Amino acid sequence: MSSSVKPSEFDPSELVFVTTHVSEVEVSAVSAVIRGLLREESDERRAAPELGQSAWQQNQRAIRRPVYPGSGRWRGFTG
Repeated sequence: MSSSVKPSEFDPSELVFVTTHVSEVEVSAVSAVIRGLLREESDERRAAPELGQSAWQQNQRAIRRPVYPGSGRWRGFTG
Protein backbone atom coordinates (compact mmCIF):
# COMPACT_ATOMS: atom_id res chain seq x y z
CA MET A 1 0.00 0.00 0.00
CA SER A 2 1.26 3.42 -0.78
CA SER A 3 1.39 6.17 1.84
CA SER A 4 -1.27 8.27 0.07
CA VAL A 5 -3.90 5.51 0.29
CA LYS A 6 -6.28 5.40 3.25
CA PRO A 7 -6.10 2.25 5.43
CA SER A 8 -9.60 1.22 4.30
CA GLU A 9 -8.59 1.47 0.65
CA PHE A 10 -5.94 -0.38 -1.27
CA ASP A 11 -4.49 -0.53 -4.74
CA PRO A 12 -5.36 -3.91 -6.31
CA SER A 13 -2.41 -3.54 -8.67
CA GLU A 14 -0.15 -4.06 -5.65
CA LEU A 15 -1.54 -7.56 -5.04
CA VAL A 16 0.94 -10.31 -5.78
CA PHE A 17 -0.46 -13.74 -6.58
CA VAL A 18 1.81 -16.69 -5.91
CA THR A 19 -0.49 -19.05 -7.79
CA THR A 20 0.10 -18.97 -11.53
CA HIS A 21 -2.56 -18.57 -14.22
CA VAL A 22 -4.95 -16.47 -12.12
CA SER A 23 -7.83 -15.22 -14.27
CA GLU A 24 -9.10 -11.64 -14.32
CA VAL A 25 -12.34 -12.81 -12.68
CA GLU A 26 -10.39 -14.36 -9.80
CA VAL A 27 -8.31 -11.22 -9.36
CA SER A 28 -11.52 -9.15 -9.26
CA ALA A 29 -13.10 -11.50 -6.73
CA VAL A 30 -10.08 -11.41 -4.42
CA SER A 31 -9.90 -7.62 -4.70
CA ALA A 32 -13.60 -7.28 -3.86
CA VAL A 33 -13.30 -9.55 -0.80
CA ILE A 34 -10.26 -7.69 0.51
CA ARG A 35 -11.90 -4.31 -0.09
CA GLY A 36 -15.06 -5.50 1.72
CA LEU A 37 -13.09 -6.80 4.70
CA LEU A 38 -11.14 -3.56 5.01
CA ARG A 39 -14.33 -1.49 4.78
CA GLU A 40 -16.05 -3.66 7.41
CA GLU A 41 -13.09 -3.32 9.74
CA SER A 42 -12.95 0.46 9.39
CA ASP A 43 -16.74 0.71 9.90
CA GLU A 44 -16.45 -1.23 13.16
CA ARG A 45 -13.78 1.16 14.39
CA ARG A 46 -16.00 4.16 13.65
CA ALA A 47 -19.12 2.64 15.22
CA ALA A 48 -20.52 4.26 18.34
CA PRO A 49 -19.98 2.33 21.54
CA GLU A 50 -22.81 0.07 22.59
CA LEU A 51 -25.39 1.58 24.87
CA GLY A 52 -26.05 0.12 28.28
CA GLN A 53 -23.91 -0.55 31.28
CA SER A 54 -20.47 -2.03 31.07
CA ALA A 55 -19.49 -4.97 33.26
CA TRP A 56 -17.72 -2.49 35.53
CA GLN A 57 -20.87 -0.39 35.94
CA GLN A 58 -23.03 -3.44 36.60
CA ASN A 59 -20.62 -4.58 39.29
CA GLN A 60 -20.94 -1.24 41.08
CA ARG A 61 -24.65 -1.64 41.83
CA ALA A 62 -25.91 -1.82 45.40
CA ILE A 63 -25.59 -5.20 47.08
CA ARG A 64 -29.00 -4.87 48.69
CA ARG A 65 -31.76 -2.34 48.99
CA PRO A 66 -31.30 0.45 51.53
CA VAL A 67 -32.68 -0.18 55.01
CA TYR A 68 -34.83 2.60 56.43
CA PRO A 69 -35.70 2.93 60.12
CA GLY A 70 -39.29 3.29 61.18
CA SER A 71 -42.33 1.59 62.59
CA GLY A 72 -42.38 -2.06 61.58
CA ARG A 73 -38.99 -1.72 59.94
CA TRP A 74 -35.42 -1.88 61.05
CA ARG A 75 -34.69 -0.18 64.32
CA GLY A 76 -31.45 0.85 65.87
CA PHE A 77 -30.02 -0.71 68.98
CA THR A 78 -31.06 1.17 72.04
CA GLY A 79 -29.68 -0.30 75.23
